[in-house]
Amino acid sequence: MRQLFKIVISDYWQRTRSYAFLITLAISLFAAYSFVPAPDANYTTLRIGNYIGVQNAAWIGYVTAMMTSVFLCLIGFYLINSNIKKDIQTGVGMIIATTSISNFSYLSSKAWSNFLVLLSITGIVFLMGITLFFIRSAGYPLSMMQFILPYLLIAVPAIFFISTLSVAAEVFLFRYPVWMNLGFFIFFCILGSQQSTTRPLFDLFGVKTVTMSMQEIIHKNNQYTGTDVSMGFIFGGKKAIGSFIFEGIHWNISIILGRVAWICFGWMLIFISSRFFHRFDLKQTFKSGSKMEPSDIISKGKILHEIKVSELSPITPDYGIMPFVSTELKMLIRKGPRWLWLINLGAMVALIFAPLAVAGQIILPVLWFLQVGRWSDLATKEKTNRIHYFTYSSYKPLTRLLTAQIISGLLLALALASPLFIRYLIALQLSSFLGILLGGAFIVLLAVSMGILSGGNKLFEIIFFLLTYLNVNLIPFADYFGGINHGSPYLLLIFLLVIFLACISFVARRFEIRRL
Repeated sequence: MRQLFKIVISDYWQRTRSYAFLITLAISLFAAYSFVPAPDANYTTLRIGNYIGVQNAAWIGYVTAMMTSVFLCLIGFYLINSNIKKDIQTGVGMIIATTSISNFSYLSSKAWSNFLVLLSITGIVFLMGITLFFIRSAGYPLSMMQFILPYLLIAVPAIFFISTLSVAAEVFLFRYPVWMNLGFFIFFCILGSQQSTTRPLFDLFGVKTVTMSMQEIIHKNNQYTGTDVSMGFIFGGKKAIGSFIFEGIHWNISIILGRVAWICFGWMLIFISSRFFHRFDLKQTFKSGSKMEPSDIISKGKILHEIKVSELSPITPDYGIMPFVSTELKMLIRKGPRWLWLINLGAMVALIFAPLAVAGQIILPVLWFLQVGRWSDLATKEKTNRIHYFTYSSYKPLTRLLTAQIISGLLLALALASPLFIRYLIALQLSSFLGILLGGAFIVLLAVSMGILSGGNKLFEIIFFLLTYLNVNLIPFADYFGGINHGSPYLLLIFLLVIFLACISFVARRFEIRRL
């Protein structure tokens, strides 16, 4: 137990000191502040039909707990899903494999460290929720149990299950990160789309029991039948919404057991994963052709003695950028499994035949998100493969290598969106055309800048997943390619963001090179 505790604590401290955790924490605080809109805000986060609750302790506590549960399940998986991978890359796993620690204990330690990371963010958001009570509440008394119970019984089981799910996903899909990222994206979208129909027992986020109680209050006091639940950032129409008083729910034993069941399910995932854990025995099998005898190698080696340097072609150095662009583009295209290109081609065909609104607002962001594994290490693969000392000392690494990486990433984005480009040109929708161009540049430069600043690909994966999910749900402020907003002022804002990210990328890389 003491050995397990040391592994958990050391892993936790290492991960909470990373840039990805700090920036995710900052994003979480900003999101938490927006979970309870101001009275004059033009959006709501939880709406029951045409009603919202008055901002007392129960409403603020339960709404922030539910939104935290959904939000951390959304980005938490991508924040913590490389725990075992880091041990493989650093060689720590080989040391652990020789110790007496069992597979179940090791995977449990990873699950606990994942949980502590997400629990730390939950604790900060919990304090933000209490702060929002003093800011938003209009004279209602503070009841700490209206904050403690929803966070304890709604958010904690959800993030614990996500912590165990990320460990199980690494065990079974460690060779297929694309499947892991895509699979969780589909899993989350399915859960999010069925919140209104799912039963409380199967509700991972823990919102169904609370919203059912709110619906009963409205039915009882207002005789209003239209009580469909709308959860998320819902813009417009707030002035026509009525209000009701929500005083929390009664947590009976059946509800509590339903939440505990998700924790037990998480432990079951760890137990099953421990039976299939590779324990860092990652022997690579290489396809080889006919075996060559040592005598054949020696005999063929005799040809080397006949090489004459004077007869070799003269070396002609090329200081241009195009060879770098060609090489980077080939690496982007060849990276990842080949079957993913079948999905990419299918999505490109869908861009041709789908309605413009569907193609521009749903298919394109999902298609670009499928390339997250290609773009995430666009500017960090040199460090990952430990050749940055060589590349950074090359001729003009900023204006040649970094620029080539950005151009190659942009060419890939535009090539994937080319069917939609042509459709917008035919329809003379020039603003949408420019929006896709700026959106491709934005996401590539976001990958480059986040990779350079954080030194890894985790931060970009989190932000890109969050942007994609918000765009698919048509959230206006997350629109980075003009799929929802087509006005010139909005395109100008995206253009300024592109310039800002480009400046950050070059300045940060220049500082990084000078430190060597």
